[in-house]
Amino acid sequence: MTHILKIPLGTSNAYLIGEQQRYLLVDAGNAGRAGKLQRLLHKGGIRPSQIELIVITHVHYDHVGSLNAIKALCECPVAVHANEAPLLRYGRVVFPRGTNRIGRLAMGLGTRLSSLRPSLFAFDAVDPEIVVTGEMPLERFGISGTIVPTPGHSAGSLSVVLSDGTTCVGDLAINYLPFGLGPIFPPFADDVPQLLASWDLLLEKGVHTIFPGHGNAFPASKLGSKKAALLPKLGRSSD
Repeated sequence: MTHILKIPLGTSNAYLIGEQQRYLLVDAGNAGRAGKLQRLLHKGGIRPSQIELIVITHVHYDHVGSLNAIKALCECPVAVHANEAPLLRYGRVVFPRGTNRIGRLAMGLGTRLSSLRPSLFAFDAVDPEIVVTGEMPLERFGISGTIVPTPGHSAGSLSVVLSDGTTCVGDLAINYLPFGLGPIFPPFADDVPQLLASWDLLLEKGVHTIFPGHGNAFPASKLGSKKAALLPKLGRSSD
């Protein structure tokens, strides 16, 4: 049986996926959080060496900030999409586009702060061992699932889709508000039509539970209902 443990590492979630005492880590949070992960592993009786792979859903500072330290701790390979491997390899900070007024204001502020205080968003460069170009089965790492390219939030966004119908999606969708209030649709995305197509792909694969990079898990059916509500605003047909 596959288990998923949400591990908040700063402003974003990492996820520890385990099966038969073998583990995979999805994302690496903000900088300076490797110690927290190490303490949680020790508390759970898990050796860092049992983590056999780190999957990066996308190369934004709040998802790769502690990657270099965690990789050194676990001594395991890192997988990232080909479109974002250069960003990770050279430690390049990028910001996605805002999808609404608040998102656009936040990105404008982030871009300005990045130029004034680069250390706020900087992360250590990491040379990934695995560069993903298509769907990648995870059985060799002991996990019943597949890495699936799901672009939209960024050009190289990835999701980890498990055979039990659960998936970790990074920032392809979010769930900030309590009590299931959403908003589900992320405030930042480089390509909204592509993001919605990735939602469709996950639903076609039979996913029933979404584990987002920010907030709590929610039913995948909310993707479909949210898309239906968004289409008129985006000026797109439902076909």
